[in-house]
Amino acid sequence: MMRILLRTGLRAPSLNSGGAPAPLRAGLAAALALGLAACGATTGGPGPVTQQPDSPFVGAPPEPAVLGVEMTPERTLLTPVHLAGRDLVRVAVLLPFSASAAPARSEAAHMLRAAELALFERGVDNVLLMPRDTEGTARGGEAAAEAAIADGADLIIGPLFAAAVRGASGPARRAGVPVISFSTDASVAGNGVYLLSFPPEEEVRRIVSFTASRGADRFAIVAPATPYGQLVSQSYRSAVAETGGVVTVEEVYSGGVDSMTQAARRLARAGIERLDVSRALAMTGEDWTPSDGGAFQAVLLPAGGDDLRMLAPAMLFADIDPLLVKFLGTSLWRNPATIREPSLANGWFAGPDPDQRSRFEAVYESVFDEAPSRLAGLGYDAASLAALMAANGGRIDRAMIEDENGYLGVDGLFRLRADGTVERGLAVYTIRNGQFHVLDPAPESFDPSGRMLDIEPDDGEV
Repeated sequence: MMRILLRTGLRAPSLNSGGAPAPLRAGLAAALALGLAACGATTGGPGPVTQQPDSPFVGAPPEPAVLGVEMTPERTLLTPVHLAGRDLVRVAVLLPFSASAAPARSEAAHMLRAAELALFERGVDNVLLMPRDTEGTARGGEAAAEAAIADGADLIIGPLFAAAVRGASGPARRAGVPVISFSTDASVAGNGVYLLSFPPEEEVRRIVSFTASRGADRFAIVAPATPYGQLVSQSYRSAVAETGGVVTVEEVYSGGVDSMTQAARRLARAGIERLDVSRALAMTGEDWTPSDGGAFQAVLLPAGGDDLRMLAPAMLFADIDPLLVKFLGTSLWRNPATIREPSLANGWFAGPDPDQRSRFEAVYESVFDEAPSRLAGLGYDAASLAALMAANGGRIDRAMIEDENGYLGVDGLFRLRADGTVERGLAVYTIRNGQFHVLDPAPESFDPSGRMLDIEPDDGEV
């Protein structure tokens, strides 16, 4: 079996220690400082901060050092002194380092750190990261891409936001430089622009497919009146149709608990089955099977946090019984607040593989003394893929990016399609006894034969 692994190269005991060994942390800090100084990272604004105002600052990219570099008539090629003479692969990292929103600046810092960590772990010596600030805007994305291409970028990682991806895509396509972005907006994908993200369409398809495999063929949805809710609803209809089922009821809400309660009541008026007491006492919620009665057998609640904790009880108040109707969700459910809501017990939702993620989080925290952001793993996977191609004769090859066998990354199996969208191998979770449990594991391969290319970091330990 061959398998591509874009995962951490550190092994225990480093993973289990309270912090990374001093030589590792010192070596990483020195190497990354040299790389960033050489490639001229700029922040253009205050340093990134975490989402909470009272949280500590996370490291911003250092100020660029003034280095003497040779200028060619054709274009400017940044060549750090310590990398002179090597056939470099230049990877631009376009992120919103000076975005107006503090969470965006924080996310940018975490994603850059993760990208640096990936290159350090893999031990590559011919990849040069070139951070460029998009400011989180279309104009900023375009300017950052133009600057990176002028500096000889062979590959662009980022941007994060769809507007910035649109701005960057024009210069990148004209120059023939592939873009591995982190947006979930499928409208910006294609023609050399890829989305390495967590699109809700994939989560919806996975949970619908699993529920249909248990016998359900009548589905309902109660979604927020937001762009996210509209996208999920559209994806839900398509996914249900693929299984041969039908969406019998669709309701939307806008606002708080009153709007949710009204949507739940409208849903119930479509027709619900009721349980008598003796039958209800014999059921546990874990042994759910689709009922023959009622207008729908499962209902998707694409919400998270406080919204979900208000929406789910509203279903019960409308006499929609989770013993009969399976409550379904997206990865927004994977939130500590979710397990504290009794009405969500035994509900199902789709999300990334937990085991791969836990390994990455342990390594990141051991090196940087703080937990990574939720999207930091995308920066790690994108940089790992760049390192993989750099090791393949230094060619940035779209055919390799689109390898149909896929890759095993921080959040499990994924592959980038020719149309620029991403397909992910997701697990199905259930909520039981106050914990998340994997009900159906993520697939190990996209190919039924199990064929994947196995490429791991060279060093067994660092």
